[in-house]
Amino acid sequence: MKYLIVSLLCLNLISNAYGEQTPLEKDPAQQQALEQAIKKAEKKAVKKLSKEQQQAVAVVDALVDAYNNKDIDTFISYFAEDVAFYMFPNELMFTGKEQLIARYGLMFKKLQCVNTAPIKRIVHGSFVIDQELSESCSTDPEVIDKRSEVVTSYQVKDAKVQKVLFFKTTS
Repeated sequence: MKYLIVSLLCLNLISNAYGEQTPLEKDPAQQQALEQAIKKAEKKAVKKLSKEQQQAVAVVDALVDAYNNKDIDTFISYFAEDVAFYMFPNELMFTGKEQLIARYGLMFKKLQCVNTAPIKRIVHGSFVIDQELSESCSTDPEVIDKRSEVVTSYQVKDAKVQKVLFFKTTS
């Protein structure tokens, strides 16, 4: 099974590079089986983390799900009241849930779709650092207007995100 997953992922990458439709895109059953196998492998990897790390990962995964669903109430529930957002190295963007609601609530209302997914993840103590692929749709939910890679560091304490640090990408 492991070799099948790796083979299918490689085939997917190669086909996508040439702009061709992959067998996974043609066969939803295979795509679903692959996604389930990947989730199972990810769960095994998470079990090797400490309790603190598992909690941090669970919080970040849950807030990403809420973000992708544009569910502002659930999204903000994962942040501390005095959460601070920074741009690397130490530029304060905003603090507190009120400003969090103002920024993200408006974005959720304005955009037709938002989606972010971790590409790579590092977990160290109470920190979860994700390299994320982020997409949004401004007018048509079926047409992605903006796609970017973002590196985000989340510091989690007592099951709440205390600090978020964004890293600018250089072009």
